[in-house]
Amino acid sequence: MNLQLAGLHAVVTGGSSGIGAAIVHAFAAEGCKVSFCARRQDKIDATLHGCAGLPGAVQARTVDVTHEADFKAWLEALGTFDIFIANVSALSGAWEDALQTDIRATVNATEAALPFLLQSHHGALTYIGSKAGSLAAPESTAYGAAKAAMAHYMKSLSVRLLPTVRVNTVSPGDTLVPEGFWDRVRQCDPERFEAARQRNPMQRFAAAEEIARVVAFVSSPVASFVAGANWYVDGGSTSHVQF
Repeated sequence: MNLQLAGLHAVVTGGSSGIGAAIVHAFAAEGCKVSFCARRQDKIDATLHGCAGLPGAVQARTVDVTHEADFKAWLEALGTFDIFIANVSALSGAWEDALQTDIRATVNATEAALPFLLQSHHGALTYIGSKAGSLAAPESTAYGAAKAAMAHYMKSLSVRLLPTVRVNTVSPGDTLVPEGFWDRVRQCDPERFEAARQRNPMQRFAAAEEIARVVAFVSSPVASFVAGANWYVDGGSTSHVQF
């Protein structure tokens, strides 16, 4: 399917590794221009190398989204863009990390992106949430609470911005990426890793590319009537019915 992303410009935060890097690759593979930021230049270089030769041009800068002035300056330097992917997370169970990065920095970054999206004929904002936002998570209370709060913010933002900008959330389930959370569990606690794999109805973890393809579709002009949604890409691991 042609997602009609060629000629558009997507901005991705936290695009140098894991799901973020897969999102950058998915957009560029569709011919979309991609600008992404991250904190580590070595990981940025690796992602740029992995995207070499794809139809869409990819560029990046070392920017920490928790530094609001630096992030705004980067957006101003980009000029115009059509799609914003809010992907940064502290991936921490500490309340201060969750409040500072997952909520405060993400809200600030999103609000900074809105003036640019409002000027686009294909304005789309997609937030990368988590299934943890809808489940009891006693071992990561702060992380789950932050994801739930942001899903609520994105739903309200959708109402605020329609019909000009579509806002959606994509909530991944357990995802296995190199050097990611579940990869570290696999190495340090194989029994916990195996228990997590078995509790997933598909008997496996998601690959980052599987999440990224959904993000690219939801953010694309092909999904032009999808707005205010929270898409769970979790292999059927959440059993509740969403109302």
